Amino acid sequence: MKALVVVLIAAAWTSPLTAQDSTRAAADSAVAPQTHLYRSPRRALILGSLIPGAGHIYAGEYWHGVVNYETTVAGIGGGLLTFMIDRCSFNLDPECDPGPQWPHRVLGVTMVGLGFWRWISSARDASRAAERANERHRRKIAKAKPIIEAPVGLHGNWRAGVAIPW
Repeated sequence: MKALVVVLIAAAWTSPLTAQDSTRAAADSAVAPQTHLYRSPRRALILGSLIPGAGHIYAGEYWHGVVNYETTVAGIGGGLLTFMIDRCSFNLDPECDPGPQWPHRVLGVTMVGLGFWRWISSARDASRAAERANERHRRKIAKAKPIIEAPVGLHGNWRAGVAIPW
């Protein structure tokens, strides 16, 4: 009997007192647990800012990402080529007259500007693409739950059915 009492006292002495521990925070049942996002809007914005269309590809909108990448690269690259190349660029005649320089230079600057505008607008839309992906994912994993509610009012009608979140 003495051995049992010694073992119980030793066990009580070494065990932590979790009921009195103020460093632990108890989970509040009134606060909804945080859900993990399927796709992060911030990460999509950063990816879309670094590489045109990468934020849309990360969010699962593959065609938007490819189209954004292609239009951005085509706008910037085509604008640079239009700015630099004139009528005499590939002509071997040393007396070639290139004509006025301003029309193709203005067109080149405009195309580069449109390419950068497409890149910026694609990066801004990448976070919304991630939010759309989160909404699609939420709908896909939504589960139906049964509803049984007590009668309300004097008529005594029970409500029973299935709730499907949209």
